[in-house]
Amino acid sequence: MIKKIFLVLAVILVFVAVGPSGYSQQELTISLKEKQIKDFSLSGLSLVFYVNITNASSFPYYLYSYDYRLLVNQKEYFHLAIPLGKSLIIEAKKDTLLSIPLKVTYKRLFKAVEGIEKENKAQCMLSGTMTFWDGKTTAIQLPFAFSGNFQIFQKPEIEFLSFHVNDMTIGGADLTFQMSFKNNNTFELLVDRINYTFYLEGQQLEKGLIKGDKNIEGRGEKVFSLQFLLSFFEVGKEMYQVLQQSSASLSIAGEIEVRTAWGRLTIPFNKREDVTISRTS
Repeated sequence: MIKKIFLVLAVILVFVAVGPSGYSQQELTISLKEKQIKDFSLSGLSLVFYVNITNASSFPYYLYSYDYRLLVNQKEYFHLAIPLGKSLIIEAKKDTLLSIPLKVTYKRLFKAVEGIEKENKAQCMLSGTMTFWDGKTTAIQLPFAFSGNFQIFQKPEIEFLSFHVNDMTIGGADLTFQMSFKNNNTFELLVDRINYTFYLEGQQLEKGLIKGDKNIEGRGEKVFSLQFLLSFFEVGKEMYQVLQQSSASLSIAGEIEVRTAWGRLTIPFNKREDVTISRTS
């Protein structure tokens, strides 16, 4: 009698563990294969989670929906439910790779997570549930959670360093202007070229290009020098009077093209400032 009772209990335990569909927790597993940053731009980026679904059973399952939410610095950025128009087959004894692309725009992020615009990097957590079907009657829900991070791009800062009159005659002047680009990011920027237009007291004096490989290390800065000759017959005799002053309004506008670990960026800049005019004695 006791043996019969133990036998009945054993059958019940097996039925509870396996369930009507024969599913066990070891048959379907979800793991993270890798993370990638794509479409890196001034306005945001895409953070792609590549998720591996392993089916260790001898029969297929079907993924027909999943939902997830993204937490950034422990605050919810978005929450989505994705119904699949056609079930994705998870073949028996195989791995199936699923990509989950997350579009992050800085404008929306700065509203959702207060103060994050001052940071260089954001920590995030992707969590959710995948719902599978066994092809018969049973739906199976599996939770997942993966951590990650991504960069928050900080535009380079321009600083005017000096504006020097090397030589000046009644007909023209030899000028040198120095400025620096400060990289506030933790990663380096490799400068390909700088297109610029230089103005003195609102009048365009020079339009040019600085090219060549020049890296600006993370948290570092690079000094750039512009030297040009002015003809007062071309720019106007009033520039002669301006250059005799102790200070003047300078402005420079253009684009700096850089390479990063995640792709190229074209960054517009525009800065105006009153600077001291120095001269060679």
